[in-house]
Amino acid sequence: MPADELIDVLDESGAVIGTKSRARVHQDGDWHGLIFVWSAWLEEGRSMMMLQRRARRADPFSAQVDALAGGHLLQGECPVEGAVRELEEEVGLQVTQSQLVELGTMRMERPDVDCRRVIEHLFLCPVALQIDQLKTSDEVDGFAQVSIADLADLIETRRDRVTAHLRDQEGTRVGDLSHHAVSAYPPTILETFRRSLAAIEHYLQHGETDPGLIEGN
Repeated sequence: MPADELIDVLDESGAVIGTKSRARVHQDGDWHGLIFVWSAWLEEGRSMMMLQRRARRADPFSAQVDALAGGHLLQGECPVEGAVRELEEEVGLQVTQSQLVELGTMRMERPDVDCRRVIEHLFLCPVALQIDQLKTSDEVDGFAQVSIADLADLIETRRDRVTAHLRDQEGTRVGDLSHHAVSAYPPTILETFRRSLAAIEHYLQHGETDPGLIEGN
């Protein structure tokens, strides 16, 4: 998204109170909306997920793994519209709104990143994906398929590396995903990961959402 693209300015409750460029919103520390779209499914009893590897120029978290797609809500855009758009723009995946599950909304103040005051809308695409069906872009240069349990181990530093199905400039292969793939994130972003993984696991195992897992209740 260009820095001069317009996004909605929000109050703390999420109501729209104005419009500014993305750069100005970051500069002023305004509340604004973000979308994260996770990809996860059950495979032989294991909860698997597909992650992107970030690659946007000047991204402070380049080379870190992340939700399959995500970004800023545009002016006048509702969260599920943004989720559908980001999946197609970032990884070439076309889905309908009905294929996405809304996990919940998280309100966070994060002084350690550009998006300092955000209302995060978290979605799940619970459809099994093949790593070769996804497309790279100027924001994404690779993918990793890994179990939720293994990703959680990396986040909590219980293990230094886990086995994953990887796709990058070296091709598609089975290899190691190391703790370095999440180590650049500050605690606030890792907290989003923790809550998201708990909410995803709950949905996959029980077939229903629990927004309290996202909201921290």
